[in-house]
Amino acid sequence: MNIISTSSGLTTSASAYSVQTTSAAPGQKRTAYDDSATQQTGNEDAVNFSRTATDYSSAISSNAPYFPIRSGMNADALILGVSKPGTVSSSKDKTFTEVATDARKRMDDKYALMNASGKPYDNSDQDRNSLMGDLDRRSLNAVATNKDGKFTAEEQDAAKGLMRQQSRLATGYYVGPDDQKKGWKDPFANDPVGRANAALSFLEGMSPEEKATPEWLSQHQTLQSALAQVDQTDPTRAAPKKHFPILAEILAESGSYFD
Repeated sequence: MNIISTSSGLTTSASAYSVQTTSAAPGQKRTAYDDSATQQTGNEDAVNFSRTATDYSSAISSNAPYFPIRSGMNADALILGVSKPGTVSSSKDKTFTEVATDARKRMDDKYALMNASGKPYDNSDQDRNSLMGDLDRRSLNAVATNKDGKFTAEEQDAAKGLMRQQSRLATGYYVGPDDQKKGWKDPFANDPVGRANAALSFLEGMSPEEKATPEWLSQHQTLQSALAQVDQTDPTRAAPKKHFPILAEILAESGSYFD
């Protein structure tokens, strides 16, 4: 199963960065970014470019196994949404209506490629990841919320599932292929405060449209309040908080991006 993606363009909301992904032979580290600009110019912009590219490459490589794709297809934007939900690529400089139109076209193009290959889209996890692999989180949200009525119920469910997968992985809960689960290590297994902070950070990185919902505000306030209580009882956070509620309990009454 091929999990190596082909080249795509990913950007932050402030600056554009060229992403050049390459395939790697088994056992080799996947190198996704070209830092030649640093070698050629040596200026501060090039250094920042290189650092950002390296950071993005690492973020993609570490989560790629959890988003298998068809050979030759790309899922970098989707994968990057785990650690950097606020990164924009497909939705850059677009209104939300334009985001939906763009997402529709991208997906239709993917359907056409799959049909041309002789193996049409089959709603498997691999095909779902391939179909929506170049959609940043804002574009996924346009699909999940059926912006302008452009998307089928199946597509909406697939986008919602991917958005939940991103948030779950970001907060230490495994969602992905069964054959990859054995290698998963929950970074917050003994750190409920760290998990809550990760959830808060993920919420704050979400798209503007997600942040405008009552659900987002409720969850954000709940997490902030819980963490503020921890600060009051132990400002140094030097020891595990035995009575700090788990993330599922914190969000139980407000609905959750993380369940």
